[in-house]
Amino acid sequence: MKVSVVIPVHNGERYLAQAVESVLAQTHRDLELLIVDDGSTDGSRAVMERYARDDARIRILCQENRGVSAAGNLGLAKARGEWVARLDADDVFLPEKLERQLAFVRRHPDVRIAGTLGYFINHAGRIIGLVSTDGPFTRAEFERIAGRGDPVFFVHSTTLMHRETVLAAGGYREQFVQAEDVDLWLRMAEKGHLLLKMPEPLLLYRLHGESLTMKRNAEQKRCHRWVMACAEARGKGREEPSLEDFLQTERRRPWPARVLALRREAGERCYQKAALHYAGGNYPALTACLCLAACLNPSHVIPRLYERKIAPALERSLPGTSSLSVPVEKEACRHAPGT
Repeated sequence: MKVSVVIPVHNGERYLAQAVESVLAQTHRDLELLIVDDGSTDGSRAVMERYARDDARIRILCQENRGVSAAGNLGLAKARGEWVARLDADDVFLPEKLERQLAFVRRHPDVRIAGTLGYFINHAGRIIGLVSTDGPFTRAEFERIAGRGDPVFFVHSTTLMHRETVLAAGGYREQFVQAEDVDLWLRMAEKGHLLLKMPEPLLLYRLHGESLTMKRNAEQKRCHRWVMACAEARGKGREEPSLEDFLQTERRRPWPARVLALRREAGERCYQKAALHYAGGNYPALTACLCLAACLNPSHVIPRLYERKIAPALERSLPGTSSLSVPVEKEACRHAPGT
């Protein structure tokens, strides 16, 4: 079964080679790699061309800088595979990722998007914990989430998507920059398509200060709220609000509700900063950010700390148990090219 891997790139020179090498090293060999240059002005194009000269499976697509959503749509349109895997230019596939995901979708023929767990890594490729540990791992879990109108949250680089189904759903909607993936997954679920996650880590997800999630977090949160407002409107048979209408509605909320929302989002940002300090080994700053995050948004922070750190540590300490986790402060992962 042929797979198309799409890597959107805008000024991703620093880590792009590692991402490309991780695709070329896949145990599943029947693949093509589409690298979409989204108007890069650094040395990204030279990296792409160097690999394309040596491997005929690589195609380079170019566009003016229109953003990651447009780059993803271009990759989807030009892909030749039945299934499309997304990979950000700073993340890394583990060698068996595509092989194991294809086996998973064969066992679950109704699945149209399959994600996985992943490992957080720092700039040097050192594994520092698990990411994306929540489900759904079963159809029943998915139906509960979809029935509540909640989105399934994948790390984008873990997803393997059925191309024709995604295109029929409209692909990524470019107005929802920074939340275009969540919007797509919500619309897919609304159409009755099954979205599941494999309970094993098959991706290295890099934490660094230059990522879009870190640099444009406030914009990402705002877009996510807009996406959820649009989903709620669709569910009630109403027209989706424009961005202007959505922002006006937000401004009309009672001030206690606005303060609570700001507090929760501030807590999430502090938690992300704590993770970044953890990745960089700045433990005093980690402690300060983590304490502040737990005070501002305990319902967000405490479950994640338990799932990603406390529970795996308890499992490792008990005989006869197994865990998906790995020791914190592990050496750079041997599967991370270039480390």
